[in-house]
Amino acid sequence: MNTEEKKPKSRRELVRTMGQSGNYWYAMEESKNLKKGKSLEVIFWKSPIALFRGESGKVSAIENRCPHRQLRLTSGIVEGEEIICQYHGWNFDGCGKCTGISHELGKGKGKSELPNIKINSYPVQEKYGLIWVFPGDPALSETVKIPAIPQLDQAEPWEFIPIDVKLKAHYSMMLENVCDFNHAFLHRKFKPFTNPHLKGYRREGDTIWIDYETDMSQSSAVKTAGEKKGAGLEDMTLWYQYPYQGSNTADKYLHWLFMTPIDEKNTRCFFVFLLGPLEIPFINKPVPKFLRKTVIWIANKLYIIPLLGEDTYILSEEMLGQERHPDIQHLEFNPIVGEFQKMSIEKWEEYVHTEALRKKQQKEDKQRYVFTGAGLTKKELRDYNKMLEEKEVAGL
Repeated sequence: MNTEEKKPKSRRELVRTMGQSGNYWYAMEESKNLKKGKSLEVIFWKSPIALFRGESGKVSAIENRCPHRQLRLTSGIVEGEEIICQYHGWNFDGCGKCTGISHELGKGKGKSELPNIKINSYPVQEKYGLIWVFPGDPALSETVKIPAIPQLDQAEPWEFIPIDVKLKAHYSMMLENVCDFNHAFLHRKFKPFTNPHLKGYRREGDTIWIDYETDMSQSSAVKTAGEKKGAGLEDMTLWYQYPYQGSNTADKYLHWLFMTPIDEKNTRCFFVFLLGPLEIPFINKPVPKFLRKTVIWIANKLYIIPLLGEDTYILSEEMLGQERHPDIQHLEFNPIVGEFQKMSIEKWEEYVHTEALRKKQQKEDKQRYVFTGAGLTKKELRDYNKMLEEKEVAGL
């Protein structure tokens, strides 16, 4: 009988199976898309979450399932500050607590007389026109902050329009794409960067900084509306500030990318492009403030979104290539790709570790409801706890 052991996964193969740590704030939806009295579903690494906005305007985030028959709560209705399951009329507040039941089990009973029924809930807040959810340990949500964007926090914030991109690929592929300028050939039509040169990179804590020298003056957008046609825009700094990504060019043109992993083959990406000095084409005069939002909308429509379309297409092709050739080693020449993969693996394993310990503590404390962070299955945590127990017995 052949007992050949399965070859361990390469780092690239391994990272493509992992989600992101839930112990950070994740952009889940644009605020404008969730109206009062409405709900919608978002997903964080295979975990469906119901977002709903009550009549007061407050947004809540809870598991998107009724514990009765496991229906999606977003198929129901929102009344007041609660969401109601469409099937049997079970009400849930923003903390995931069942506050009312329409049939005989709950009729005529006060909230204190109802069965003690609860589902998981998640901290939620709105900032920069986005709805953010903290899918991990809620106790950490007070100390872990949404990344600060100085240009949007100042007295006169920069205008911007978020771009929502649905990617048919693993989140790590997008990360590697946006920080690897060696794919300039892909963008030969738009030329956002040409003749790139990687000057260096470094890791500081949970942030990897990357410095590029590149020519942005060949970009059609920069030629049309950029300050001085791109002069002085030769140096760009990018970062992977786990789990967020961004770039800065001369403090004039910046972007942030907030990725939310859905599963191994799908990712939702929210881009915030911050465009500083803009000039009116042909006359080289600054765009007046009252027109900037319109110009940014046009830039998004005619340049940035089509440019991102090239990336999403090629990453879906990379995803297909991975599925067809899972065991063939990649020929990777950009050193930052490996550094990104190392940190992504490190942070996911840290998340599994801390959540396994938290679940174990909840059980030891005999808590009625044991809720763990989104994105983790009971089996993953059970297997991890089993591994910890085996190590403890072995004295390791």
